[in-house]
Amino acid sequence: MKNKRLFLILVVCNLLATIVVGQGLPTQGGIFEQYMKQAQAFASNYPREKAYLHFDNTSYYIGDTIWFKAYVTLAEQPTFSEISRPLYVELIDQAGHIRDKQIIKLSQGQGNGQIALPKSLLSGYYEVRAYTRWMLGFSEPQYFSRTFPIYQLARGNQSERNITNYDLSTSMDQRPEITKKKLDIGFFPEGGQLVEGIESRVAFKAESNRDGDIQLSGALFSADGKELAKLETMHDGMGHFNYTPTSSPATAKVNYKGNEYKFELPKALSSGYVMKVDNASGVLSVNVFCDAKTVQDSLAIFISHAGRPYAYKTIYCQADAPQQMTVRTRDLPSGVIQISLINRAGHTLCERFTFCFPKAPLRISTSGLKRVYEPYAPIRCELQLKDSSGNPVTGNLSVSVRDALRSDYLEYDNNLFTDLLFTSDLKGYIHQPGYYLVDMDTKKLQELDILMLVHGWRKYDMEQIIGITPYTPLQRPESQLVLNGQVKSTILKNELKNIGLSVMIKKEEGIITGQTVTDENGRFSIPMEDFEGSEEALFQTRRLNKNRNKDAFIMIDRNFSPKVRPLDYLESHPEWKDLDQWRQVVDDFDSLYLDSLRRVESDFLLDEVVVKSKKRKGYMDTKISEKSIDAYYDVRQIVDLLRDQGKFVNSIPEFLEIQSPQFLWDKRDDSYTYRLKPMKFIFDGKILSRIEEKMMLTEIDGLASMIICKGSQAIRDEILNNSSLSGVNDVLDLSTSDDRSMTDDMNRTDLGDLSSTDNSSTSNSNTLNTNKKLDMTNLDEFIFVYLIPLPHHDIMNKNETAAWGTRKTVIQGYTPVLECYSPSYPQKQLYMDRVDKRRTLYWNPTVQTDAEGKAVIECYNNQYSTPLVIQAETMTNGRIGSVTYSTIPVADK
Repeated sequence: MKNKRLFLILVVCNLLATIVVGQGLPTQGGIFEQYMKQAQAFASNYPREKAYLHFDNTSYYIGDTIWFKAYVTLAEQPTFSEISRPLYVELIDQAGHIRDKQIIKLSQGQGNGQIALPKSLLSGYYEVRAYTRWMLGFSEPQYFSRTFPIYQLARGNQSERNITNYDLSTSMDQRPEITKKKLDIGFFPEGGQLVEGIESRVAFKAESNRDGDIQLSGALFSADGKELAKLETMHDGMGHFNYTPTSSPATAKVNYKGNEYKFELPKALSSGYVMKVDNASGVLSVNVFCDAKTVQDSLAIFISHAGRPYAYKTIYCQADAPQQMTVRTRDLPSGVIQISLINRAGHTLCERFTFCFPKAPLRISTSGLKRVYEPYAPIRCELQLKDSSGNPVTGNLSVSVRDALRSDYLEYDNNLFTDLLFTSDLKGYIHQPGYYLVDMDTKKLQELDILMLVHGWRKYDMEQIIGITPYTPLQRPESQLVLNGQVKSTILKNELKNIGLSVMIKKEEGIITGQTVTDENGRFSIPMEDFEGSEEALFQTRRLNKNRNKDAFIMIDRNFSPKVRPLDYLESHPEWKDLDQWRQVVDDFDSLYLDSLRRVESDFLLDEVVVKSKKRKGYMDTKISEKSIDAYYDVRQIVDLLRDQGKFVNSIPEFLEIQSPQFLWDKRDDSYTYRLKPMKFIFDGKILSRIEEKMMLTEIDGLASMIICKGSQAIRDEILNNSSLSGVNDVLDLSTSDDRSMTDDMNRTDLGDLSSTDNSSTSNSNTLNTNKKLDMTNLDEFIFVYLIPLPHHDIMNKNETAAWGTRKTVIQGYTPVLECYSPSYPQKQLYMDRVDKRRTLYWNPTVQTDAEGKAVIECYNNQYSTPLVIQAETMTNGRIGSVTYSTIPVADK
């Protein structure tokens, strides 16, 4: 059945079929029945997917590895999807640039992988996104998103960790910003509109440009100053009130931090419909009201989940006869429910969202744990998976065990429940979504309902679903990994058919070659299902039966990422749980533990010492300060993207002219500046000459990246103090083992005579002696551009040039799955001097429970005394289970 469904999807997408309604509307009694049938057909022909990533931790340091387990499900129900095989996982920096991209191979909707955070990475708030190509096939693309802080390592007298506030050039920002006032309030009438004379429930959300959780109070006043309702926030700046509008909009007056603010409500319609929904005691009740001026017509209430209607009712609303529809919530699926009021023409008049709680979720319990673990101590945890009736369940768990004190802790963090059933169908960032799904009472249910009013989102367009508007898939499902592309003429830009395309890939074990021919549209496809890792490939075009290369563009279809979204204030200002009481428990434990250790194991207890090494003479430890960085570019990635679009960029000046408005190139005298200052290009330990500054950005001998720094007081102080700079730890020592290490080259950088404004000035000196007197007075008059080469290539070698009709680029296959390393300390006393600062103590994406539903986790602690946080998640037989457990109980916090 699943294979048949996948085949149907592929056939439909290949034909680019559309669902439309005939020109004439059916009779009044049959129109809504037809809409129901068309919506059911649409949901079956175009089943959607959702993705969720379970991470090993909640924050990271530069140099860490992000471990994750991927769950890809059908949107309608928590069952694994078999529609897509490749899952794309991206790491996006706070400026909106893709810093890393992984392709995870899914097996029956599951996969796992890792993202290594190189030492050259800037600290900041990074977004991890995950999506299949089919998830981007709809007008409202669906993808998983989570933001993490990535901290700098502690250095010297700095605090334990920090994140640099950058002063980057505005040209670097690709991530849109949300401009907020000092205080702003949004109003959300139930059903989407206000109608004069009809009482409505109105939700509101207060937001500030500097504060997270907003708490305020006030009142609603009519135009003549009469108080109509009280306003008071309940949770996260949200609240609600009842209001009967008139022709003059009401005004909300609120008090916030000692100041009064005024906000005008939306203007009410003179006629129309109002929807009221109650979701309580197992019954979903929908009421529709209208006024006497509303043109009477037959309507229908549709109740849907994930784009599939589950029930509908035809109504004929009158001013003195409100209409009602009731449905038992047990007859509806779990998750966000969409309620739509539709007229005979198929247009949505009102819309509302509510939530149905999961039915019979799986339960995960822990046992055998201590409150606090001493350094290097063994950890043994027994997990048990049961159904809602207490019966053991055999299933697969993803499990993380982490140091509770050194890992940021959120009491109501995201999990498998919140992401698959909750936040994925809501608009905007939901702060600590787990809060709404635990410890349910009347107040919590009210807060959840307000959240639905504020963050409701027409993700599933009913007019498209019922066939009023046509649908053409924007992307196609990928049942396997395929490299698609197109060949076009370099002169006429037309598609070239019947062009032979050969590919050569050099791997460690040898050379892989292949050939294909373009179709009538100049397109080609290369299967990559068995390809792992990233390798350089050489593409060559040729007319069939001809020996000469065909001069052509070779464009690769691989740039389909969703647009970068703005970050919410709280995403870049996380509110971690105060762990002072946990620390006090650990301090008390340490006092007893160290006393006993001195008595029993005095021979093994080492005093803390600080080891200092002498600075090597004759060299400066010169690195780049994050605060001095004005811009940075992944040159290889950008050049590849431009060439995928059929554009050529051959030199550094051409590249900068496209990328940065701060760069000015006067072609009359071939001079250029950045921020109106002369530029110093530093490569391979020396400042380049004018000729070398125009080095070619070919695909054979090119650049990996480019970092532009302001020659400010920060650089001067770092050079004079001979100190290591934070952030880009070794600017020319890139992240992978294959990248060429140039730290020593940077240490002996020849800065030349920096007092000169002549960009052609260079020096023959290979080293910079610390005893040499440098002129630092004019350092801030320059802009420094650090050029980082591609690994294993000599950019100064101009003997190699790319032949016509060829293209050298990096192709990416599935990311090889690595195993998370967990050290063993069977004899603790032998490892007391071992440095072990792991915060994730254990990670396993595939823990199997036995016939009794049990699984045993065994690992070792790091060098600190600490309580633990254990998170385990599963999706088994269409049911979800998730637990986040701390070894110090909630009552002790």
